[in-house]
Amino acid sequence: MKANELMIGDWVQDRSGSKMKIMNIEYHCTRVLYNGEELILACFEQANLRPIPLTTEILEKNGFRIIFESELHVSYFQDTESFHVEIIVDKVGIFQKLSMWDGFGNKVTIIECRFVHQLQHALRLCGISDEITL
Repeated sequence: MKANELMIGDWVQDRSGSKMKIMNIEYHCTRVLYNGEELILACFEQANLRPIPLTTEILEKNGFRIIFESELHVSYFQDTESFHVEIIVDKVGIFQKLSMWDGFGNKVTIIECRFVHQLQHALRLCGISDEITL
């Protein structure tokens, strides 16, 4: 992953699958929270960071529920105070898109959403600051 794909608070993993939370991003290093301990990763170590695939289990742990299911797709939905969030997943588990509507029913955004950090970015853009549970 490139540093410009990340924001503070994003969840990522290293090559071994260990989960880390981005705490600070600088030109030459990135601070991460790993098992409750703050670590500093140098530039070459940042290259080892990988996105965490978004799974149905992660969606369900974070309050999304199934609202529609067909032979090909499942729609997960979460309702917040100001936005309605829907994520459409095909039956083989590949996340296709995230759609958001404001409180007036206006579609605000449609983005690809295959990884946890992409979901975090979309929620933050709409002012939803809920912590993601892995």
